[in-house]
Parts: sequence; C-alpha cells; structure tokens
Amino acid sequence: METTPSDCVDTRDAAYNEEEGTLRMYLRGRPVVLYAPSPLVDNYEITKVATPPHSKLKLDWVFGYRGRDCRSNLYLLPTGEMVYFVAAIVVLYNVEEQSQRHYLGHTDDVKCLAIHPNKLLVASGQAAGHDSREGRPHIRVWNSVSLSTVCVLGIGEFERSIACLSFSKADGGALLCTVDEAHDHNISVWDWQKGDKGYKVTETKCSVDTVVAAEFHPLDRNCIVTCGKAHISFWALDAGGTL
Repeated sequence: METTPSDCVDTRDAAYNEEEGTLRMYLRGRPVVLYAPSPLVDNYEITKVATPPHSKLKLDWVFGYRGRDCRSNLYLLPTGEMVYFVAAIVVLYNVEEQSQRHYLGHTDDVKCLAIHPNKLLVASGQAAGHDSREGRPHIRVWNSVSLSTVCVLGIGEFERSIACLSFSKADGGALLCTVDEAHDHNISVWDWQKGDKGYKVTETKCSVDTVVAAEFHPLDRNCIVTCGKAHISFWALDAGGTL
C-alpha cells in the first residue's frame, strides 16, 4: 500500500510503499526509488521531517569515461590534467598526482567539450534532461583553474543535445561554433562574451546525417569545417554575419 501526505507532499513528488519499504520520488523529473533503513521500515512516516545530519557528502572520485557515442571528449590542459566527462560531470584528472577535480555546473549528460585558445577556459555542452526547466540543453563556458562558470549560453535555443563545439582560433577565441542534435543538426555561431548570456550571430541547417565534428580554420575566423556521416562541409561566415 502506498501512502502520501495530502497536506505537505504532492503525490507526484513522493509516495511510500509500506510492503516494499521503498520511497518513490522525482529528482529533476526522473523517478528515483529509495529504500528505507531496515530499522525504520515498519514505522516509517513520510510526513515526519528528520533533522538533517551535520556531515555533508563531497564528491571524491569519478570512475569511467564516455567514449562510446561522443567525440571532442578528451583534452590535455597546460596544468597536466586530462579533461573529459562522465554523465553530468566534467573531470579534470591529474595522472601524475592521481587526483581529480570536478566541474559540477551541468544538470544532465555532457556530450562535448572545446578548449579556448588561451588553454584556460573550457566550453561544455549538455543533453536535454527530464526536467523541463533545468534540463534544457545548453553550453557552459568555465574557468579550468577556479572551476567557476563564466557564462551560460543557449538555454531554450537548442534541441536534444549539443553535439559539437569549437572556439575560433584566428581572433583569440572570440566566437564559439556549435552543432546541436536536432533533425537538421543546426549549426550556430555565438559571440559568447557579449552580454551575460552571449549573442547568437547566426544559425542555419547543417545536415540531416550525423555530425561528429566542427572546427574553425586556424588562420581564418570566417571559415568553419564540419564533418560526419558521408559528408564534409565548408562554411563561410560573411560580412553580414550569416553562414
């Protein structure tokens, strides 16, 4: 039998199953099942609010590496750290010291990375999550030393996920190119430093086939190359800011 408190907890948010001793709730739109400690199974009350413990959990180590379905997923920083991602966490791993640091700004799976020409800033793009508000696909630009977020781009602008990212090289990284995983794999160029949310310079359809990489020409900020399944495309950013 499931019991829910009508006065303080919405039935969609939490429900306790007395027979199984499990509590079902939603975290960021995803259903999660928690098991009550054995001593509390018989007399657990969902309406009773316990005092939070003084101790807090801190992420110590992340295992694994997402390489099965992503590109642009592993880089070496001047600090000697390797940067890569697992689930919603970007890991900075120092092989020599056997230590990790973690960027925790994302709300769902990270799908790609790009390193700024200054080797200090990192851009990371995430997939859409179950939460309609916090889980929207977007890009975060952040400092790899302090792990502080510099800006957040494109909330509400992308579909499904961010597939590719690339900073411009010839102008010192003023522009950021991205390809999402919509049906037409839209390619867009951002002036990421303009305003507090960046400015989308232009956007157009890229390819109906899978796109696996996008890169600015190292000597020409107006030239972009994308490639993927059965195609390679060259893009020119004209004086009017369109591709």
